[in-house]
Amino acid sequence: MHARPVSLDFVIVDDDASFREAATTLLLDLGHRVVGEAGSVGAARSEIGRLRPDAVLLDVNLPDGDGFSLARELRDNGGPTVLLISTDPDIAPRRTVAECGAAGFIDKARLYGTDLGAYLET
Repeated sequence: MHARPVSLDFVIVDDDASFREAATTLLLDLGHRVVGEAGSVGAARSEIGRLRPDAVLLDVNLPDGDGFSLARELRDNGGPTVLLISTDPDIAPRRTVAECGAAGFIDKARLYGTDLGAYLET
């Protein structure tokens, strides 16, 4: 008998509202909870600070900053697990992802076929 995967509380950070909606559906289908969302770095800081999620699905390109810097800031402050995403599959070399403290990077086009558990195991 296999243990049920752990259900995590997520905040989704992306400036595309339709993507946030699709990602919410995916995470709910996987048994997670989406406790908040944001469309910018500033809003993300506020939501993450207020909601204290277990994990953040974080777009690399945001209108007021970048996901790499926010991931580094969250890591340095003992924040949640960060999973970076982007429509540009080449934007996040492994070294850059590792340096900012993110658990990994997923191309948005491949998000639905990706085993998120491999990135989110705590």
